[in-house]
Amino acid sequence: MTEKGLDEGLDGYYKSTFTVDFPAMNSLFLASLLADSASLFFLAGQAFWLWMLIDCMKSEGPRSEWRYILFFGNIAGAIAYFIVRWLPNNPQLTPHFMRRWGNRQKLWNAKAAARNIGNAYQFAILGDVQLEMGDLPAAQEAYQTAIGKEANNTVALWGLARISHGSKDFITAKTHLTHLLKLEPEARFGEASLLYGKTLFELQDWEAAKPHFEYDIRQWSHPESSLMLATILQQSGDKDAARDRLESMLARIEASPMYHHRKHQPTLRKARKLLKSL
Repeated sequence: MTEKGLDEGLDGYYKSTFTVDFPAMNSLFLASLLADSASLFFLAGQAFWLWMLIDCMKSEGPRSEWRYILFFGNIAGAIAYFIVRWLPNNPQLTPHFMRRWGNRQKLWNAKAAARNIGNAYQFAILGDVQLEMGDLPAAQEAYQTAIGKEANNTVALWGLARISHGSKDFITAKTHLTHLLKLEPEARFGEASLLYGKTLFELQDWEAAKPHFEYDIRQWSHPESSLMLATILQQSGDKDAARDRLESMLARIEASPMYHHRKHQPTLRKARKLLKSL
């Protein structure tokens, strides 16, 4: 064989052996990518389903029909539970864009009323809408405008107290709540009283907090007040009183309707944990 023939033979061998079929490789790569994406979507869906199932077991009680919806509906059931139960129960965790989208018409109307009428009431309502949408600076400005027009506007005082408490400005929250409760002791059907107690607790003003929690429990029976009062009693060394307070609160909630029981699940878990430590 000549040298030229040998070279041609080697070239043919390498071409036949190492020829790459790029269209076939692209197809294989695409198929692999799609399979990986499908696996990721499946795992994400199952993780979401498990998250909703755990939340349901903690929040809905042992006889809730949502358990069956989640078990048999799988991801579709989890999506339904998320929309119908989880979002309404966790409004503070709802993404801002969802809140803005759902309240855009209310915001338009509230702004128009504040601009055209301009009384304290309209600005307080505007603040409520903006607070619901998570726009805290705008809500605070609207509430302060309302207070400037009417110093005793209870809606604006309540809104400012909530914003201050949420931003951990407890001293300002206490000022607004003290003013509000003097004007209207039963403001917000007891919610103002509970928030005032939480504010005193955060400020560690035990001298004022203890009698307020006793009043709040008599008047409104808030489980959170019982838990915080029991914590204060434990810290002061009165473990028997703390235990009695927790056991009384737990027994009352266990005998309450399912909705009330479900609503206070986080407080129940904390109370049981504290009771074990006594």
